[in-house]
Amino acid sequence: MRKALYFGSFNPVHFGHISIARYAAQMEETDAVIIIPSPHNPFKDISMLADPAQRLTQVRKAFEGLSPKISVSDIEYRLPEPLYTINTLHALQEAEPETEFILLIGADNIASLERWYKGRQILQEFQVWVYPRKGYDGALLCRECAAGTSVRGIRFLENAPLLDISSTQIRNLRDNKKTAPDMHPGRLQH
Repeated sequence: MRKALYFGSFNPVHFGHISIARYAAQMEETDAVIIIPSPHNPFKDISMLADPAQRLTQVRKAFEGLSPKISVSDIEYRLPEPLYTINTLHALQEAEPETEFILLIGADNIASLERWYKGRQILQEFQVWVYPRKGYDGALLCRECAAGTSVRGIRFLENAPLLDISSTQIRNLRDNKKTAPDMHPGRLQH
C-alpha cells in the first residue's frame, strides 16, 4: 500500500489544500492520502496559530466525504513536541511497516528542506512528491535536491494545481476585516 502524507498547520484550511489532496487522491500511484494537521510547526510562532483542537475539527470537516482515499490523522496531536516530520514519519512507519509512505509537500517547502530537522535524512528514507507553488521552480528544486546525494525518490508533480492562495493570505484578509467567503473552512465546496 502507498500512502501520500500531506502535513500542514492548516491555519486555516482552504480550497488550495483541498485541491492538492484531491489531485493526490486521483493519482493511480496512491492508495490513500492522509492529511496530517500539526498542532505546532516548529518553524511557526505559536501565537499566530489558531487553537489546535479547533484547527483539527476544521480540517476534519473540510476533508470529510471528499474521497474514500482521503482521511485525516491526529498522530501529531499524540506525539511529544517538538514535532519534527522525520519523527512522525518514523512513528507511522513503525505502526505500518508494510506501507510505503510518500511525503507530499509544496515547492516552497522543498526549497527550505535543508533547514528542517534531519531534512536530508527524509530524502534518503522516504519518497517526496513536490507540488507547484507560485514563485518557486519546483522542477529545478527537485533536481537540485536529488543531485550529489542518495535520495529515495523525489518527484515534481508538474500537473498538480498551482493555486495562488495561502493560509497567510487568508489570515491577512481576515485581520484586515476583508471577506473572502469562498476561502472560509466552513464554506468550502466539495
